[in-house]
Amino acid sequence: MSIVAEFITEERDMPYGHGMTGVKGNMPLFEDATMVGHFSNAYIDEVEIDGDKKKVLVAEGTLDEMRYPKFVEWLIKHMSESQIKGSVEIVGKQENDGVIIYSDGWVEKGRVPQIYDYSGYAILSVKPADEAAIVMELNNKSKESKGEIIMDEAMKNEIQSAAANALAETNSKWEQYVAQVQAKDAEISQLQADIASKKADISAKVAEIEQLRADYEAANAKLALAEAGLADANAKIAEMEKCKKQNELNEALSGFTDEERDYAKAEIESFEKDPTSVEISSITGKIYAEIGRKSRENNVSEINSKIDIFSMSEDVSSESDNDTVNVF
Repeated sequence: MSIVAEFITEERDMPYGHGMTGVKGNMPLFEDATMVGHFSNAYIDEVEIDGDKKKVLVAEGTLDEMRYPKFVEWLIKHMSESQIKGSVEIVGKQENDGVIIYSDGWVEKGRVPQIYDYSGYAILSVKPADEAAIVMELNNKSKESKGEIIMDEAMKNEIQSAAANALAETNSKWEQYVAQVQAKDAEISQLQADIASKKADISAKVAEIEQLRADYEAANAKLALAEAGLADANAKIAEMEKCKKQNELNEALSGFTDEERDYAKAEIESFEKDPTSVEISSITGKIYAEIGRKSRENNVSEINSKIDIFSMSEDVSSESDNDTVNVF
């Protein structure tokens, strides 16, 4: 089993208790204890303690002086002045779910463990649970006991001083921890307040964006309605303009016969499809031009019909009333 010590200072010199921190199921936890050595041999022997021969269990082991030199120094010093005691730690066996089986059952005082395992030996500076669990030898395999010496005043003062210093250091660290926790709590509270404020700002912005979107959609609807009305109005205006132009064309063509209108048939048809594509003046101009041309052609034909280029007349004047000219 392990040799353990609970150090109460960072010097790791003086042991205190078992270093027990709790129980997990039926297994005790010693998380504040440090393993300083290990037992390698055990046997039953008869030794003399306080002048009496006693049959005892002797365990032999080694301490790790390379890693805990100040602890070994403390042991050497105080074993020369008094008796160092410890406490045997036992646990129940795994097959018994970690429960220690006692002879004749568990009693508050005088109980005798029967079925168990040895788990450790704690070197103490406090009163042990078992006054018989003494450290008999150090660097000496002699079976003689040093005898029991009551802890002297110097050792008590050293323990009290170390405990007070450790307690003061613990309190100081605790106060620092509490101050840090309070500072963190204040920081967290401030962050939570900032987050709540940001959430409120975000909610306000979301509401504003939703209102803007609703306004935008309403404006778009009004614009679409206005554009539809404008398109309808433009269509009506265009139709009115077309009718007006058509009336103007009808009025301009009212003095012409159907035959004369046919002179500008293509232009009239284009105008009726799109009044902006042809000017009324160009239509009437074309009709007038065709009327003039036809008139000239008719005049020439008429003149030609009255001229006899093969006849000879001695009296030209007698034919003048009939507009007939004899060029020969």
